[in-house]
Amino acid sequence: MTYIPGDYKVICDSCGFERLASECRMTWDNWFVCADTCWEPKHPQYTPPKPYGEKQSVPVLRKEESLNMVDSVDSETLESTVTPTDPEDGYFITTPITGDDL
Repeated sequence: MTYIPGDYKVICDSCGFERLASECRMTWDNWFVCADTCWEPKHPQYTPPKPYGEKQSVPVLRKEESLNMVDSVDSETLESTVTPTDPEDGYFITTPITGDDL
């Protein structure tokens, strides 16, 4: 080690050797390490991926008027009684669906 004015000695956080501060680098996790032997770049796996927006739409659309509610089913003939009315129980979404939602 030669004398460099204004430089100081540090101990590498990785290997523990005594080096000059000008020969060391700071890592991404704040370790002061040797620039030539101990320093490694940050691996891309430690960076979280960029979230992409999801398409939040229903793949099959039908109007609420086309829904038929089954009232009852006869157990012997397996025939159902259907009432084609609008559901009023609040289970279905009553907002209008446009072509922009697809």
